[in-house]
Amino acid sequence: MSETSDEDLMRAVREGDVAPLGVLFERHHARVHALCFRLTRRVDVADDLAQETMLRVLRYASSYRRDSTFTTWLYRLTYNVCQDHWRKTRHDERTTDLSEAEGEGVVARDGDDRIDERHVLLDEAMQRLAPERRAVLVLSRYNDLGYDDIARVLECTPAAARVRAHRALNELREIYRELERSQHDVR
Repeated sequence: MSETSDEDLMRAVREGDVAPLGVLFERHHARVHALCFRLTRRVDVADDLAQETMLRVLRYASSYRRDSTFTTWLYRLTYNVCQDHWRKTRHDERTTDLSEAEGEGVVARDGDDRIDERHVLLDEAMQRLAPERRAVLVLSRYNDLGYDDIARVLECTPAAARVRAHRALNELREIYRELERSQHDVR
């Protein structure tokens, strides 16, 4: 069953066979968790949201259609789960301590302090973006989705996805430069 496509596995799930869910879980859980972490910036929350996403795969299997890839549909479910979380919590989780990243952070090597510093600043800038802006960048830069797929995930047109990505990148650039200036002023 491991050579079967995701789309064929989902068709079996839609028809009532829950066994293929194990294969889909094995194939996609790490990516779903990574997306949840990048969107929420909290490992503990990402654990719960990734689990909820995988449960929704079963719950909403009937909504899966083959007009897009399984991965795009899965990312849409993941994004919806994260949006539900943001609505429920309504508090700012963007100030998460970088130590919670559990290996997601950058490890400095001898002579690479400047590179490490830039990665920390970039991570801080990403955390300061609004969740919706962070989502479009995560989907395009970390998950390598094209604008057509991002549009399906965010339920907008490809042109709107492109504009959102452009605006988010500009805002990220401004935040990064501001952080860089403030860090330079501290020295």
